[in-house]
Formats: sequence, C-alpha cells, structure tokens
Amino acid sequence: MSEPSRPAPVESGTPSKYIDILLYASAAITYVGLSIYNKWLLDWIVGPFWLVAWVWGLPALVKLVRRQPIRPRRNPIEDRE
Repeated sequence: MSEPSRPAPVESGTPSKYIDILLYASAAITYVGLSIYNKWLLDWIVGPFWLVAWVWGLPALVKLVRRQPIRPRRNPIEDRE
C-alpha cells in the first residue's frame, strides 16, 4: 500500500515575509525622509495613517495596475472543481 500524499513543507523564508519587511522598511524610510522637509508629518495621527496607507495601499495599487483582483476570492477551492 502506498503512502498518502503529503503537502510540501513550507520554507521558512517565504517571499511574502520578505515583501512585508520591504513594505514596512520602505514606509519608515519614506516617512522619515518626507518629514525632514515637512514638519507637520511628525504627528501621532499622520504617522500611523502613513504606515497603514503604505503597507496596505501600495500592494493594492500594484494589483490595480496589473489588473489583478485586489480582494481575494471568497472560496477559491470551489472554483477549481
């Protein structure tokens, strides 16, 4: 009798992890870089808004330009069948 197929193990260094690190680092660098010239950016409201807008909005903008769906499909497993 053969062994049932097992899913492939997930590697520890997935590309999405690096993309997340890149997004957060670029958000921090752009925020600090722009706040050097515009002091009103150094605010407790604008800073978190900048982070959320950058980390969520930049990938959404890239998907929009590539004409990919921004929201994931609700049930992708049923679509395959």
